[in-house]
Amino acid sequence: MKARFYPVVLSQACVFAALAALRAAAADASPHAFVDPDDPAVAEIRRLGERTLDQSGNALLLEVRRVLADTTPALAIGKLHLKDYRPPPAAPGKPAVTALRRTSRQIRNPANAPDAADLAALERIEGQLERGDPVDRLLLQRVTFPGQPPEWRVYRPLVALKQCLDCHGPSATLAPGVAETLKVFYPADLAVNYRAGAWRGLLRASISEPPKTP
Repeated sequence: MKARFYPVVLSQACVFAALAALRAAAADASPHAFVDPDDPAVAEIRRLGERTLDQSGNALLLEVRRVLADTTPALAIGKLHLKDYRPPPAAPGKPAVTALRRTSRQIRNPANAPDAADLAALERIEGQLERGDPVDRLLLQRVTFPGQPPEWRVYRPLVALKQCLDCHGPSATLAPGVAETLKVFYPADLAVNYRAGAWRGLLRASISEPPKTP
């Protein structure tokens, strides 16, 4: 009996080891991976990302205040969202900001729908909130696409501010005309029913590595 038993156990162990190796290989081959933002090797990427997110976050807040001071929330829907924001110019031989966007599971504009890498970042924050863990103030991610140089993404969580609730708050308390405007321009809108201080999604700066010198 023992002579027959050991080969079976060993074969099962080999199967489990092979499966573990396949999972590890799949993880290594993932097109997006989180990177420790405190790693000195990515300090320059992090600084540029944080500076861009600080500037764009402040610009977004000022934009909301400025536009709402001159028009109604219903008319402001098509004027907000950093349409005129321009990332800082790149210095020669330094990382460059290539894109700035917001994303969420509850999007208003279909152009802001998350891709697979964004979803991984959103799920990470969601998991922290569900478990009651401290929420990452900053996420750093390295994304690779076939035939393209690596892209770095720096994410920061966004929360709903009180001044956002006229257009993003509970459906029953949206400002006059907002619901009707959304039905026209964003009929599949999901970005409502937030409360002040609730997590809305992520603000993301995409950064390219400087070209390697020969």
